[in-house]
Amino acid sequence: MAPSRGSTSTTPLSRSISRLSAPPTSEEQQYAADPIIPVTQIKSNLTYESIQEQEDGLIQRGRGMDQITEGEKDQGNRSTSLSTSQTFPSSSSLPAGCSYGPLINPELLQTFNVKLETGIWDEEIDKYRILWVDFPSASPQNPFYFTQTRKYGITIVATLFTLMTSINVGAFSIGMDSLIRDLDCTREQAAIGLGIYNFGFAATPLILAPLSEEFGRRWTYVVAVILYLIFHIMIALAKNLPTMLLARLLQGCSGSCAATLVGGTIADIYVPADRGLPSAIFAFAAIAGSGIGPFIFCWVETNPKLQWRWIWWIQAMMIAALIIPIFLVMRETRETIILRRRAKRLRKERGIHDGGRYTARSEVQKVNFIQAMTSSSLRAITFLIVEPILLFFSLWMGIGWGVLYTMITGLSYNFKGVYGFDTNQVGLAYISITVGGVLGFGFNFLQDAIYRRKVEKRGIEARLYAPMVAGLALAAGCFIFGFTSISSISYIVPCFGIVIIIAAVFTIYISAFVYISECYGSYASSAIAAQSFLRNTFGGAFTFFTLQMYDALTPKWTTFTWGCVALLLAAVPFVAFYFGPRLRARSKYSKQLMKEEQEKILREKQVLDGLG
Repeated sequence: MAPSRGSTSTTPLSRSISRLSAPPTSEEQQYAADPIIPVTQIKSNLTYESIQEQEDGLIQRGRGMDQITEGEKDQGNRSTSLSTSQTFPSSSSLPAGCSYGPLINPELLQTFNVKLETGIWDEEIDKYRILWVDFPSASPQNPFYFTQTRKYGITIVATLFTLMTSINVGAFSIGMDSLIRDLDCTREQAAIGLGIYNFGFAATPLILAPLSEEFGRRWTYVVAVILYLIFHIMIALAKNLPTMLLARLLQGCSGSCAATLVGGTIADIYVPADRGLPSAIFAFAAIAGSGIGPFIFCWVETNPKLQWRWIWWIQAMMIAALIIPIFLVMRETRETIILRRRAKRLRKERGIHDGGRYTARSEVQKVNFIQAMTSSSLRAITFLIVEPILLFFSLWMGIGWGVLYTMITGLSYNFKGVYGFDTNQVGLAYISITVGGVLGFGFNFLQDAIYRRKVEKRGIEARLYAPMVAGLALAAGCFIFGFTSISSISYIVPCFGIVIIIAAVFTIYISAFVYISECYGSYASSAIAAQSFLRNTFGGAFTFFTLQMYDALTPKWTTFTWGCVALLLAAVPFVAFYFGPRLRARSKYSKQLMKEEQEKILREKQVLDGLG
């Protein structure tokens, strides 16, 4: 049996495991040549047996079986000797976590797309081997084995960034009156600033995956938060509408890291069964901040000496304070980056003295940055087109996000027009959004408890009990808000409708986020990017016509309309619950990507499962 990274673990990951799959069949292994899903990341996480089979094939084709001496293959520890003319010690003498791979030959170098370093290789390269670089058993460098303190720190700092990007939305909405006056624009023109921020959130995630793959998650966070600060200063200094709109677009582009990378970071450091709570914290920050922003900054807006410019100066100060903990607390969590850096360090320190070239599996068939960016964008869009599970969840989430932005954009319109609220009172009414987020966060614990009880029977569809209820609740909340937003009924009742809407949107968001992450394994970032693209496009588009719909249909019938759409899409989780396994079985990507992630977890948890 191949050595397991978790075989001597003293730090258990989790005793609650989603269904662990059997090794991939030979037919399933063939998908590695698919042009949409490159072999690099897939190869890095396949089971030992499938990798060894591919390596053996390369050896046979490149050198012929007659050139492989007895003892070149040791299935127990993956150690080999090179040949009878060149002998190397067993893999126990290599750095921990490293093992001998196939003999190097021109065909292998071309297939693996590996370029040998200049100046250290002699002419007889075929006497050397690839030396695979993996994590040592229970290594603290392995993101799954980070200490709980480090995991909590990373999660908190990352979600604080998410919270800042969410506060931004509500802060812009509450400060629109003074902005319209100072920039001499119309209400509709100012509302573009809310929508264009979302378009930045929609487009940028399509290229974030190759950025984090090339430079690592940590440095992507650091650069993104610095740029986010710069664009806050830009909007605070804006003298005209075009400058403000450009700043809003760039804010959305840089802030989108907080929506996309945080999900990937959580997947990096927590096994699927443990992602519920950190994902809920992330979702709470993404939604509740939309209500916290107006509550904080309504008092700034009503102060004649401050108003909209100081709304952005204060946020800039908050973001500047966040840069320090992001720089100090955030660590690299992407496994492929960590192993690639370790392989590079070993090549520099040890050269070829151990009988080969130290190579991380993620370096195999690694494409250049431009190709990776093209592939990532194409992959996300392709997933939306060919994966019905992802498409319908994204449409459902898009409508939910659109209704959320209808609330953010139109809440001031509704409460000022119907109840005669002033700006400070409207700011207090926005707290109903935060209360809804708190309730949704609480319901997440109930969903997690159900998931742990039902996962053995239902698999990942056990994530869908709460969203089945939330889909119906979203429609009910829209109906309550719409039909009670009249002056003869207390403002508390439509606020209650808002709480139901936000709690439902929160539940849908977090459940869809985790469900999609588990469906698409190591390509969760691409699937989430596709979902984020559609979701934020809907949210941004809704802001362009919400006020016009309120004028034409009144808040009552506008919200009723979206309630009817939400009721129609409430069927999505029911369909996924009953037909999800069959849909995934027909998916070219989901079933194998789930296998890949589950096998990775199995290797890490062999002792806990009694297989070590």
